[in-house]
Amino acid sequence: MYVNKACCSLPPVVSNYTPKGTFEQIDDLSVYFVGPKDAKESVVVIYDIFGLHPNTHQFCDILGEMFNFRVAMPDFFRGKPWDHNKMKPEDRPALMEWVGSVGNWDNIKVDLEKVKERLISDGSVNFGIVGFCWGAKMAVLATRDGSFAAASLIHPSALVTEDAEFAEAPILLIPTKDEPDFTEFMNILRKKPFGDKCQHHRFEDMFHGFAGARGDYTNAQNVKRATEAIQLTGDFFNSHVHSN
Repeated sequence: MYVNKACCSLPPVVSNYTPKGTFEQIDDLSVYFVGPKDAKESVVVIYDIFGLHPNTHQFCDILGEMFNFRVAMPDFFRGKPWDHNKMKPEDRPALMEWVGSVGNWDNIKVDLEKVKERLISDGSVNFGIVGFCWGAKMAVLATRDGSFAAASLIHPSALVTEDAEFAEAPILLIPTKDEPDFTEFMNILRKKPFGDKCQHHRFEDMFHGFAGARGDYTNAQNVKRATEAIQLTGDFFNSHVHSN
């Protein structure tokens, strides 16, 4: 699996943010929920390799509050995210092996199905999905069977051009200066029936992880751009999730 250099070298930030939502158990899976429980539109968030970091909780909280979505973030790693102390070049092979094992699609798919069933039982009928870093690849795969009406991919780390072929729903792509050029990726998406609905917003002034565990919410510019990423995501889902 391709993982970009920044993903393997930038550690998470320290944050004292207090989440506003609650945790619920679905079998052995812990899931963070926030936003109106009776919302018709729900968004599932796939976090980055650092798991349930305060910044990813904050992203969920803001998205749910700004757009009245029911937001769910499953703990796919079962309380055992990647060790933030293992971010040296020599740790890269182990990281890639770990992501390919714990974070493979077969595992993620089962958990997504459980979470979606819970959301449906609570009254949700329309679904969007957000993927940070490694989670961006999982989010694209999640659109293949019609389970999710749109996907937002924020500073992707495992995404390659060929992954665009898997997309079966509108895609919002938000890379940073640390990610590769996605022109060809977008060209493939544009040829699909929903191609005119896809969007590409490159944040050249931001770094990998700015809206996730590596974001610095004490930095005004980081806060501004993370908020813009949330706004873009919410607006995108309002256009393509509500209508499905």
